Amino acid sequence: MVRLLASVRDVDEAVAAATAGADFIDLKEPADGALGAVAPEAIARIVSVLRARHPGVRISATVGDLPAHEVDEILARVRRVEACGVDYVKVGVWPSPSPGPVHALLEALAQQGGDVVPVLLVDAGLDESLVRHALAGTAFPAVMLDTTEKRRGSLLQRVPLATLAGFVATVRAHGRMVGLAGSLRVDDVPTLVALDPDFAGFRRALARYGRAGTLDPRLVRRLRRALAAHADAPLPAGA
Repeated sequence: MVRLLASVRDVDEAVAAATAGADFIDLKEPADGALGAVAPEAIARIVSVLRARHPGVRISATVGDLPAHEVDEILARVRRVEACGVDYVKVGVWPSPSPGPVHALLEALAQQGGDVVPVLLVDAGLDESLVRHALAGTAFPAVMLDTTEKRRGSLLQRVPLATLAGFVATVRAHGRMVGLAGSLRVDDVPTLVALDPDFAGFRRALARYGRAGTLDPRLVRRLRRALAAHADAPLPAGA
């Protein structure tokens, strides 16, 4: 079954999401951009509480929205987040007119160890060269897709299903976990299950009053039930 990644901003949301059945707890501040960062001291506290109350849940955290050329700052933030005890550090990778800085960023991240997860931002489409760079070697445990413009529809509305299916198959063929995110909704669950990523990330669908609102554990449970109910769904025609 596709595992549920719930993005949360604080201890209360993290505990509520884990208690409601989220498989991954992803720490980020939704009011600060696509991958807005939570302060390291807050990450450390959330990790401590979750390890005590929900030791089986996996924890990720983001480093904030930074362009590829700010490699030194990105790496410094990665190290600070790693020191908080998370399982994975998510780093957004924005496409660029010139691929050099983005490829250099992926190469630098690959040297950080085994807990960095590159998140390819695909508002302008999926750059296959970034996928190849992310899968070169064995550095990254997972690769994700996400979007930055959250009000322009879900990932499934903005990227062709055939492209998403190919991405999932390619990443899995390289022995990595694969994740999909980007304004995903409950209505997207049948197609998500058919695409069969290892995990799918949600925020807006879990919060009352929009993405920046407060996480509601009832919505987490609803998504868990939907993912289970649609297991083994066929991929829509044309994908």
